[in-house]
Amino acid sequence: MRPKRYPYSGAIKAKKTTKEDKPELVVFPNISLRKDLLKHVCSVVKQRDNTTIIYFRIPKVFGLGYDDERARVNLSYEETLKLLNSY
Repeated sequence: MRPKRYPYSGAIKAKKTTKEDKPELVVFPNISLRKDLLKHVCSVVKQRDNTTIIYFRIPKVFGLGYDDERARVNLSYEETLKLLNSY
C-alpha cells in the first residue's frame, strides 16, 4: 500500500481564548451581570433607601418586541453609574 498524499484531513483543534472560557461579569454587592447585558440597559433609577434599580430592554429572539427586566442593586446611584460607565 502506498502512503496517503494528505494523511490528515480533519479540522485543526485550536486553543480557546480565556474570554470564551470565562464570561466577563460586572459585580455589584448583591448581583452580578454579564458584560453583554450592559448594552441593553434602558434606564437607571435612584430610590430612597440608597438602592438603585437598573431597567433592561432585551430584544426577543425573532425581533418582535422587547422583554423588560429590572435588577435592584444595593449601591448608591453615583457608585452604580461609576461601575456601569467603567465597562
